[in-house]
Amino acid sequence: MIKVLNYIFVVALGFFAVMFGIDRFGNNNAQTSGDTTLYTEEFCQDIVGFNDIIPLEINMVDGKIASINILDNKETPRFLQKVTDAELVENFYGLTPKEAINLDIDAVSGATYSSNAIIKSVKTRMEIYEKESSPNPWTWQLFGIIGCAIVLLVLSFFRKNN
Repeated sequence: MIKVLNYIFVVALGFFAVMFGIDRFGNNNAQTSGDTTLYTEEFCQDIVGFNDIIPLEINMVDGKIASINILDNKETPRFLQKVTDAELVENFYGLTPKEAINLDIDAVSGATYSSNAIIKSVKTRMEIYEKESSPNPWTWQLFGIIGCAIVLLVLSFFRKNN
């Protein structure tokens, strides 16, 4: 019985070690590689510019902001033109989500409501993206390691009693 439990333990431990290594070192998640497009509209309904929300499309490449597009909105065109002329969104280009969240940036004079809404929308969406991309500490690998520990405890119990 002990030999069978030993065999099960070694196989399970090896399996979980290999899977853990693949997940941690071989995983190409969206935060670190590849292209991802994020939208703010769904997540930033309470962030209003001068007239209404300003939906954005944030394009990520290799975990950094590559571009930000202002989508159709009800904002006054002359305010948005001031934001565009001031190259406000370009300040976020090349930044990781964490860097974008921590970026200290001033609103554009003459388009304060619009620029503040854009800044807050980008930062809010980056915060959500960070949370979505963060690894969950309660992954199946952790349960596997706990399972292996339980098998090891059972093995040590049988060894003491035999």
